[in-house]
Amino acid sequence: YLIGGVAADDKTRSGLIATHLGHMLAALHHHHAAEEDLLWPKLHTRVSLRDNDVVRMEDQHAGIAESVEKVESLRVLWATSAEPRFAGQLRAAVEELAANVNEHLEDEERNVVPLINEHVNADEWAECLERGAAFLPKMNVRMALVFVGLVLQDATPAEQQLLLAGIPLPPRVLWRLFGKRTFESYRTTLYGSADAPQR
Repeated sequence: YLIGGVAADDKTRSGLIATHLGHMLAALHHHHAAEEDLLWPKLHTRVSLRDNDVVRMEDQHAGIAESVEKVESLRVLWATSAEPRFAGQLRAAVEELAANVNEHLEDEERNVVPLINEHVNADEWAECLERGAAFLPKMNVRMALVFVGLVLQDATPAEQQLLLAGIPLPPRVLWRLFGKRTFESYRTTLYGSADAPQR
């Protein structure tokens, strides 16, 4: 929807969307790095009978990383050119990445999240969430708030409370003060409406 809707040579629009996509790739990278550093080693040690499930998570991360590299190279080309041929290639690469991520998340939710719930304590889980969100303060304040909004938008109230607890204090406080308005403004710029579907 976003990539395909950009007119040929509209570099302003392609740059905007490519920047947004870059932020999404960064979030995915940090989320996976936190799991790889802080969760998978613990599960390997504590749940050795389910080692195959953890190894599969690691293998899926490696496959997703390859898809990310492909998207990233095309994203840069399209951002500065808005050429339709790059747009088509980028759209296909993003769809492939999304399919890989969705498959991974479904597998993780079904087979590994129960292991995390049973064998990783609350402090360890909080450390993982904090590590995954650690890049937010390094960005500008507006984008930090946007990321909080993206994380919270499809979560239940209970999930929102848990997710907010794992976000570093400065963006968490700013979210409560300015977050919703900032997030809706960003969505309007990106999609044309704060209520537009994300595709």
